[in-house]
Amino acid sequence: MRKTKKTAGISFIIIGLTLLAIPLYYEWDKQQETKAMEEAMTLISESDNGDVDLSSVDNLTVPKEQLEKTLKLEIPAIDLKQKVLPKTTEENLSIALTQIKSEQTPGDGNFTIAGHRGYRGDRHFRNLPDAPVGSEVILHQGNEEFTYTITSSNVIEPTDVDILKSQQDQDQITLITCTIDGKQRIAVQGTLN
Repeated sequence: MRKTKKTAGISFIIIGLTLLAIPLYYEWDKQQETKAMEEAMTLISESDNGDVDLSSVDNLTVPKEQLEKTLKLEIPAIDLKQKVLPKTTEENLSIALTQIKSEQTPGDGNFTIAGHRGYRGDRHFRNLPDAPVGSEVILHQGNEEFTYTITSSNVIEPTDVDILKSQQDQDQITLITCTIDGKQRIAVQGTLN
């Protein structure tokens, strides 16, 4: 009887440690992929003609074509500086922000960006709900800079996709992330200065 209890106790400890280790391993793995993306982008930017071999970059999950089209997003009010990959996939969303609509052009129509909320640190859009109305959002595309002013921040339903549509004669940015419980979305919108 005593041996059975001891074995059961040890089994529960091992199961508990395993369950704790899984999210930590996942976070570590995504950090490795993010570092690989940053390293590859540095290699691309330092090459004269963009012809660079990325096969030496371990843990790289983003194709070179997407890395060359990556933008940078800044929201100084919440100290956010993140990369924006041009294509939304589960893999891309796990390591960076992504463009929701394909073939978007900054400063033209409604430029849309999605990002996970993140549960630790300042990665992704964890602090997006804290961005105050009136603060700046800066989108960098190469040497060009597009500055928007936040005009609204609202909790919406996941089915409220009309917020992603472009409005006639209005250049905007729309940033989308989940609420903490994941049941709704937070939509932050701004207009181009």
